[in-house]
Amino acid sequence: MIKHKIFTKGELIQALISTTQAPNVLIPVRAMIHDVKFDDVNPQYQIKIRKFYDPISFLKRNLFGGRFLKNFDGKDTRINLKRQEYNTVKELEDRVFNGDKWKQYLIVVDSVFCVKTRAEQTKLFNKIQDFQVETNIRDLFNLVNRTTYTGNFNFHTKGEFVKALQKFLGDRYPKDDDWSDSILYRPNHDEMDRGEWV
Repeated sequence: MIKHKIFTKGELIQALISTTQAPNVLIPVRAMIHDVKFDDVNPQYQIKIRKFYDPISFLKRNLFGGRFLKNFDGKDTRINLKRQEYNTVKELEDRVFNGDKWKQYLIVVDSVFCVKTRAEQTKLFNKIQDFQVETNIRDLFNLVNRTTYTGNFNFHTKGEFVKALQKFLGDRYPKDDDWSDSILYRPNHDEMDRGEWV
């Protein structure tokens, strides 16, 4: 059962898009729905991008050269543009995504990454980014806390790592006492065995 708002062809929406090679790098856009593939669980939209919110420097690093799903059959498209030819976001929008060949740059996005307003998009984006930051903090802890690792970034204990994290984040460190435990949690062997299938 679908638990989020569904949109129709021609409707203007806010979406979070990502390349197939870097799906965790989300790019907020304003777009028009060009086509819809309905599904009981997760409909998909083929969108025509109208506006980008990131600066051109970010887009040159993360959009240019990126591969995106183009249609519902899984065919992809590559944003194969020369970076030096675009100096502003407006130039990119006008010449490529709203230009004569805009149909080459249609992109498919899952409905869970689509909302109606910019405020809803910002809230969704920040929620996902917070999750990704927490995941990366956990991954960093797992790298620097290895027994054999004695390099420049080694932390001997979890407490030592948490103190450094508190110092790094300062006032932004969450007030919840269990926050660091929840993201740095390492299940014991019994819990891991129960969570796996054979």
